[in-house]
Amino acid sequence: MDIATIRERLAVLGNRDWPDEWGAYEEETIGDFYGWCHRYRMEEPLPEEAAATFERLSGVQLPADYRQFLTQIGNGGAGPYYGIYPFCEEEEGPLPDEILRDVAKPFALQSTWNGNPPGEAGSRTHFEPDDAYYSFSVMAGALPIATQGCALDYWMVVSGPQAGQIWFDKRTDAEGIEPVLDAEGQIMTFGPWYEAWLDSAYARLASR
Repeated sequence: MDIATIRERLAVLGNRDWPDEWGAYEEETIGDFYGWCHRYRMEEPLPEEAAATFERLSGVQLPADYRQFLTQIGNGGAGPYYGIYPFCEEEEGPLPDEILRDVAKPFALQSTWNGNPPGEAGSRTHFEPDDAYYSFSVMAGALPIATQGCALDYWMVVSGPQAGQIWFDKRTDAEGIEPVLDAEGQIMTFGPWYEAWLDSAYARLASR
């Protein structure tokens, strides 16, 4: 990741007179609701020792670009939609034990999934979701890193051959789980995914 460019662009994007409240006028004049939510601010970087301790205790090596982001840019903050979660946290706070317990298991999904057995191609569209459908175990080997809100979460694979990939969890809308793809149809990893968001936000500001 280009650390210097990321820092510079976050500073430019955040250096605006942000309103205290958001409404129709702000949407018309600023048009960056999610940016207003996090103001393009970053938390303090994660200490290197904390990342190393997690890796040692979990048996998982964090993807290099994500680890670099946490320890050199910030432990959560500005990012796609409502921003990047602090390490080992999610929308409601610290990650549940059910997620951390399974983090070293190889990630099982191979393609878009909506209730079919993990690893089976395709997805089902007409079925009644049950408890197993919503289980954290479906995302074993991954960590939630960001959200669109309403439990529509982005996860990053940390274990198995797909480590580093970003997947979008839409089970709260009964729409399954799918990989996040780039313009060429390849599954995105953390660095390109984050930088694509930042490039888009920067271009949008320049065009106003």
